[in-house]
Amino acid sequence: MELREGRRRGVRMTAEVQDLQGAPEFQASGWVRDVSLSGLYVEMPVSGLSVHSRLILTVTPEEGADARTYVWHCIVMRLDEHGAGAMFETDDPSSVDGLLDLMRECIGLPPDSR
Repeated sequence: MELREGRRRGVRMTAEVQDLQGAPEFQASGWVRDVSLSGLYVEMPVSGLSVHSRLILTVTPEEGADARTYVWHCIVMRLDEHGAGAMFETDDPSSVDGLLDLMRECIGLPPDSR
């Protein structure tokens, strides 16, 4: 069953991952493969992670003029041999740093000017 809110959008972002519980020494690098309003999938080594781990992801788009870095707080919902599916800690997509602008860019819309 799909628990994700909103359609997934393909993105290529580099990610630096830090576990906030369970394995404080865990750090990994990876790539965000897709993102939705409620979460993302990140390709990375998962040894040392578990479902419900809390993560801080520092992500940077690989393409585009905006080389801004975003910091996202997530919870791991599933693990597989390629990476982790995680949901954002907040239920409000507008409070996830840069997420709405990124989603708008993925569908070819300009950033919200409000």
